Amino acid sequence: LHFPRVYIYKYLLSVSFINSYTHTVKKKRNKKVKIFCNRFLEMSNPSERCYRTEQLIMNLRESSIREAVLIELNNFIIEQSTEAMRMDLGFHLWNSELTLTILLQEVVAVYPKLLDPTLTMTECTRLCNALNVIQCVASHPDARIGLLKANIPYFLNPFLRISENVMRPLRFVTLSILNLISALAKFDESYGQEILLLLLDTQVVPLCMHCILRGDQLIRKVATLILMKILMQEKGLKYCCALPARFLLVIQVLHQLVDTFTSEIPCSQQLKYVVQCCLSLSRVAWVGGVYDTVRTNFPKQLIDNTFGIITRDDPEIPNMLHQLVLNLTRQPPQ
Repeated sequence: LHFPRVYIYKYLLSVSFINSYTHTVKKKRNKKVKIFCNRFLEMSNPSERCYRTEQLIMNLRESSIREAVLIELNNFIIEQSTEAMRMDLGFHLWNSELTLTILLQEVVAVYPKLLDPTLTMTECTRLCNALNVIQCVASHPDARIGLLKANIPYFLNPFLRISENVMRPLRFVTLSILNLISALAKFDESYGQEILLLLLDTQVVPLCMHCILRGDQLIRKVATLILMKILMQEKGLKYCCALPARFLLVIQVLHQLVDTFTSEIPCSQQLKYVVQCCLSLSRVAWVGGVYDTVRTNFPKQLIDNTFGIITRDDPEIPNMLHQLVLNLTRQPPQ
């Protein structure tokens, strides 16, 4: 596995912060943390909840109980009943001292095992818990742009570049990372276009296409969702169409994805992601003389009723396919 210089440089910067991890958590301390955090879940008073948040953040700094604290933090995130509560927790985590550094340590500590995939299920779970906490941080708009400006996605890229053989045992890690990137890819807010440009700089498009080609069905679904979000933005569409080779690769990857649907029947949501990607690409079919490329490589199964049973479950898909046919038959793109 080859790591670009930027990852090696960032890894070396992070090594000085990494503590020696304890593989066994002391039973008494673990039990104390569990009781402590369960009380946190039961509290409804905002001031008490804030106090317990600070206590969990403080406990996260102790390497000997960090694994247990990450579990409890994830349990608390799951228990959040409203978007406002998740954003509030993300805000506290983002503004707390050393929290992101500690979470980043959890990610960087796994790098050496990517060369020789020997991660245990316990280690994978611990890493996924850390990634889920970062995803909670990304629920707050200010934190989203902050995470991108801090180059956090660059630390995650090595997990998305791995080969198919390595990706299988790390599928839950890959899925957690893609869910985190999808949470960052919110372009309909005040920082939306800046977030888009920062994400494009991280090579998110080729990485998503790699996951579509090499991942399992769930990984392909989330990677396609991210690609769809980008293609629905004008600047994202221009990025994908800027180079003929890049444009052709996007279409070919989508075609290969549709080919897999013959053996792995997709849900209507996943099919809609693919149709929307093709619809976005078809809207630039007249630009730069790429019309023939679109027509030649377009997955015909989408419009020959191959997935008729699936499209009946969602009335929006036939409407999208109708517009897609119009765009591909030289009707004025909408």
